[in-house]
Amino acid sequence: MKAAIQNAKIRSIDAIWKKHKPQGIGFSDTDAVILNLKTEDGKIFSETFYCRLKADGTLGHSITRASEKRQNELRKFIGKYFSKDKRYNVRDNIDKWKGKEVLVEELDKSYAIAVK
Repeated sequence: MKAAIQNAKIRSIDAIWKKHKPQGIGFSDTDAVILNLKTEDGKIFSETFYCRLKADGTLGHSITRASEKRQNELRKFIGKYFSKDKRYNVRDNIDKWKGKEVLVEELDKSYAIAVK
């Protein structure tokens, strides 16, 4: 099934959680890429990628394995739908994501973006 990106934004983790990050979000995860999508049949859902963006807007490397795994999910997403360039600037290009169609999978009455 396909879904269109309705809105895409980058938020600082500190702006989302003022006091404590939820368990599982690593100290090296500094940013969240938040996507709002609408499926072909009109259902709306949200997908969030936690990552570490460098000052120049490109993806950094994480210290922990779990954070690096989350980072790689965003890399796969960008590589599949936008650019294979390893120096892809997420900050400068995120506005271009709006309107882009992506493949989604239904999981337990919800949806997730297919990145493989």
